Amino acid sequence: MFGVWQQLVEQLRLHCDVLAAMGLFWVLLVAILDYGHIRHGCDLICWRQQLEQVEDKPLVVMLFVVGFKLMLMLILTLLSYLKVRPRVEPRISQVKRRFCRFIVMRLLAAHDEFLHGKSWSDFQGRHAALVEAIHLFRSDARKLCERNSTELSLPIQQMLPVEEQEETELLKRGYKCVPQLRETDIYRLVLALPLP
Repeated sequence: MFGVWQQLVEQLRLHCDVLAAMGLFWVLLVAILDYGHIRHGCDLICWRQQLEQVEDKPLVVMLFVVGFKLMLMLILTLLSYLKVRPRVEPRISQVKRRFCRFIVMRLLAAHDEFLHGKSWSDFQGRHAALVEAIHLFRSDARKLCERNSTELSLPIQQMLPVEEQEETELLKRGYKCVPQLRETDIYRLVLALPLP
């Protein structure tokens, strides 16, 4: 008996939109019939007699069907706006993978700018920019594995931020990293980079 009740409750939860629409339809129908009975003294038999007096019955039936469908669509639309849809948070693995990809793309872009400079006169500036990019990469990569207690209490999106505009710019420039890049690979890369 308990299993049947549980299945019934589950079905009611799944189809609550349809139940709400049907409930509103019946309330509206009863309200119209009640108003007609109180104001004009028309009950169901009176409505039937009025329908029998109409000469073009298929047109009236079609108008009733179209009106019902329009009312049902309006009610369903209004109910869909009332629904609160929960915001889906990305999984921790997706956030980490995206952050890894972002910091490697940023490092590769800085390395390419260092290698493909126009002249030797700005070599010192390019070298300083590369050293700064390496330091930034190391500090960001350490956030993946080495966290303190204050960082553990933060949401994962705040702890591992990705700058949307810079990421789209890097992707447009053609920096797409290997999808199999793991956190341990990033950490090995941090340890393998020579100190400037």
